[in-house]
Amino acid sequence: MLDLPFQFPSLYNPQLRWHSESQCLPRPRPALQSWLLDPGSLTQRLKAMSDGEFNVQVIEEGWAQRSNPGLLQCFQPYVTRQLMWSRKVLLRCGETPWVAAHTLIPMSSMVGALKQLRSLRDRPLGEFLFQDPQLQRLQLEIAQSDELWGRRSLFYLRHKPILVAEFFLPALLREDAERLQAYNGPC
Repeated sequence: MLDLPFQFPSLYNPQLRWHSESQCLPRPRPALQSWLLDPGSLTQRLKAMSDGEFNVQVIEEGWAQRSNPGLLQCFQPYVTRQLMWSRKVLLRCGETPWVAAHTLIPMSSMVGALKQLRSLRDRPLGEFLFQDPQLQRLQLEIAQSDELWGRRSLFYLRHKPILVAEFFLPALLREDAERLQAYNGPC
């Protein structure tokens, strides 16, 4: 594992309290809500903002089996007992991490065309997911981990569940605020 300036958030963390946006208190500030509640492809949004410097850094990936009561909210009980393909990545602009992401894919989802999810390496998962017109996002929940805010989404691709959590890092939020200020000009 790399030495990161923050604790990498994990979907296995039982201290994370995931809530729908309407149940989340305290509420994240509006600029952050723009990221947390965006229904589109995060990959596309980051690519557009990164001026061609978007990249994915794999931190850790492999098969994992951990019981976590919080996962029962997302997956059917039989799924939570399966091995999961766990993938932790940083979505970056150049060398600057903007988003820490953790994906869990049950073994039963890794069939047919979805088998290639194990070999994404440094390619973004979002490009794979959002190219499929039958992609469904069933729930979007938000949580706070220390100073980081994140969201988790349960996707269904070809009727197979994929759980993705994305935590927005301070460098992204600073860059977003600076661009907004430059766009709006001085007061």
